[in-house]
Amino acid sequence: MENKSEIFDKAKQLHQSGKIIDAQKIYLKLIEDNFNDEKLHFLIGTSFLQLENYSQAINYLDISIKINPNVPHIYNSRGIVYSKTKKFENAIKDFDKAILLKKDFFEAYLNKAIVLKNTRRFDEGIKCFNECIKLNPQNPKIYFNLGNLLTESKDYQKANDVYNQAINLNNKYAEAYDARGDLMIELAKIDLDDSKFKLSIRDFHHAYELNDSLDYVYGKMVHTKMLLNDWSDFNKQLKIIENGLENNRRIIIPFPLLSLVDDPQKHKDNSILFAKTYVPTLLNNFKKKLTNDKIKIGYFSADLNAHAVSHLICKMFKLHDRKKFKIYCYAFGFKEKDELHLSIQQDVDVYRDIRNFNDHDATLLAREDEIDIAIDLQGYTNKQRSQIFVNRAAPIQINYLGYPGTMGADFIDYIIADKNLVPEESQKFYSEKLIYMPHHYQVQNDELKAAETKPSKEELGLPKDSFVFCAINNTYKILPEVFDVWMKLLNSVERSVLWLLETNDISKDNLLKEAKAKNITSNRIVFMKKTSHKIYLSQIKYADLFLDTFVYNAGATASNALWMGVPILTKRGQSYTSRMASSLLHSIGLPELITTNTEDYLNLAIELATNSNKLNTIKLKLKENRLQKPLFNTEVFVRNYEEGLEKVYKNYNEGNKPKNISVGKKI
Repeated sequence: MENKSEIFDKAKQLHQSGKIIDAQKIYLKLIEDNFNDEKLHFLIGTSFLQLENYSQAINYLDISIKINPNVPHIYNSRGIVYSKTKKFENAIKDFDKAILLKKDFFEAYLNKAIVLKNTRRFDEGIKCFNECIKLNPQNPKIYFNLGNLLTESKDYQKANDVYNQAINLNNKYAEAYDARGDLMIELAKIDLDDSKFKLSIRDFHHAYELNDSLDYVYGKMVHTKMLLNDWSDFNKQLKIIENGLENNRRIIIPFPLLSLVDDPQKHKDNSILFAKTYVPTLLNNFKKKLTNDKIKIGYFSADLNAHAVSHLICKMFKLHDRKKFKIYCYAFGFKEKDELHLSIQQDVDVYRDIRNFNDHDATLLAREDEIDIAIDLQGYTNKQRSQIFVNRAAPIQINYLGYPGTMGADFIDYIIADKNLVPEESQKFYSEKLIYMPHHYQVQNDELKAAETKPSKEELGLPKDSFVFCAINNTYKILPEVFDVWMKLLNSVERSVLWLLETNDISKDNLLKEAKAKNITSNRIVFMKKTSHKIYLSQIKYADLFLDTFVYNAGATASNALWMGVPILTKRGQSYTSRMASSLLHSIGLPELITTNTEDYLNLAIELATNSNKLNTIKLKLKENRLQKPLFNTEVFVRNYEEGLEKVYKNYNEGNKPKNISVGKKI
C-alpha cells in the first residue's frame, strides 16, 4: 500500500507531465486528511490556475498563504491569477511580496513587468524588465514582452531591436515572430517601406509553421497579403479560415473577416469568440436611475485626425442639442493633432486625452464624468480599446460607425442601423439591439468642401476622352472575384479606364500583373495618389461611375462619391459590410443602382458606360436628390439620432433591458 509521500510524488509526476486533472484529483484526496499542508493548497491552486478556473485557484492559494505567509512562489502564482482576471493592482502587490521574500525571483519580476505594461505604466515596466535582464540576460521571454511594451508605447524601432533579440535567443519563438509581424505592418506605414509588408507576411507564416494553433496569426498573414493584393493560394487560404471558423478556432480577428466572407452568422460567431478574450476589471455598479440634467454622451475614438470617421461625424458634434445633451470626447489616438482634430476638440463640451490612461483608469474617468451613454467609434478596428467598454464606461454603450458589424459582446448594448442595412430578419446576426434610423445609418457632413483648384485629368493620368470607372477603395477590399469582373468590364467597354487608389507599390504591381493576365494593358489602369481630403474630393468629379467592392462595400468613400455627383454601382449581399452602399443609395433615391448578383452588376456597369442617356439621367437625378433627399441632411439625421439616444436612455431608466427601437419618420 502506498504511503502519503509516494502518493504525493506520483501526483507531482503527473502534474509535471501535463496530466493536470489526474494530478489534481490526487491532491484533492490528500488534502482531506492534510488540510494544514500549505504545499498541497499551493499545488491545487496552481492546478486550478492552469485549468483556468481562477476562482478556485484564488481560494486554495489564499488558504496556502494563511497557513504560511512566507512562501514567495505562492504570491507569484496568486499574482498570475489576479493578472489573468485583470485585477492588476492586486497582482502587482503579490509580485512585490514575492520579490520581497526572494530578492532574485526572476519569474515574479517578469510577471510584474508584464502587468505594468498591461496597465500602461511604461516607464516602471521598462525598469522592471531591466531587472529581469540583470537576473537572466539570456531569457528570450524578457525581450519578447519588452518588445510588446515598446510597441504599445510606439517606440517601434527599439521594439524591433528587442524582438530580434528574442528571436536570436530562440529561433523557434512563434509568439515573437507573430509580434514582430504586427510591428512590421506599423513600420511599413510609418517608413513608407513596402518591403516591410513582405517581412510581416514572412513572420506570420513562420509563426504559423511553428505553432498552427497560435491565436489569429493565420488570419493576420492572409489579411496582410490582401493589403498587397497578393492572391496566391487565396482560395486555399480562405478554406483554411472557414474551416477554422467552423471549428470555433481563433483563426482570424473580426475586422479582416468582414472583407473575406459575406456571412453574417460567421461574423457574429467570430466576434463572440473574440469578445471572450476580454474580462471586466470593474463592477457594473451603476445607479438605477440616471439623473443628470442633460444626457451625457461620451464618444471614444483613436481616429480624430483626418480620417473617414472624423470627416463624417465632425458636424454632428456641433449640431447636438445642448439643451438636452452634454458632449464628451475621449481621444486616444494621436499625439500630434491636425486641423480636423483641433476643430472637433473645440466643438465638444469636454475633451479628454486618455492616451496615457490604462483601460481601467479610462473607465473610471468616464464614470467620474457620469457619462450616461458611451459610444465606441472604434470597435474591433486598429487601435481599439474595447476593454474600456468591457469595464462599463457608462450604463448604456453603443457600437457606431468605426466598426461595420456586430461586436458579439454583452458589454455593447446597441448598434446604429437602418432597415436596408439590417433587415428585421437579420436581427439574429447581431448581439446588440438595433437603433433603426429612418433613412440611413451613416451620419454625413453636408458642409464638406472640395478644393477650388484641382489637377487636370491629364495630370492625374486619366486619358482625356476615356470613360472613367472609379474604384478607389482600400486594397484589402478588392477580392479576386471583384477584380475579375472589373477586367471583364474593361474588355467590354472601349476607351475605358479603371481608376484605383495607390496604397503601396507592391499592391500596384500585383494588380497590374493580374490585369495583364486578363488581357488588360497597364495604360488602362490608373492609380490615384493619396492627397488632402479637399483635393481628393475635387478629383472624384472626373469619375463617370464608381464601382463598389463586394464583399466589403465602400462606406465613407461611397458618401464622398455621391456628394461629388458620381453615381455608385453596388452589389448587395447579406452582411452589414455588403449592404452599406445600398443603405446610402436608398436614402438618396437611387435604388436602381443596387444589384444582387455578379452578372447583373457587370451588365448594368456595361449599360451605364455605353448608354450615355441613361447615365446622364441618373447623374441628373443624383444632382437633384442630393439637395432634396435625406442622405445629406445632417440636421435631420442628428435629430433622429438624438431621438434614439433619448429612447434608449428612457428605456434604461424604466428598468428595462435593451430592446430594438425605431426613430424618426420617412421623408
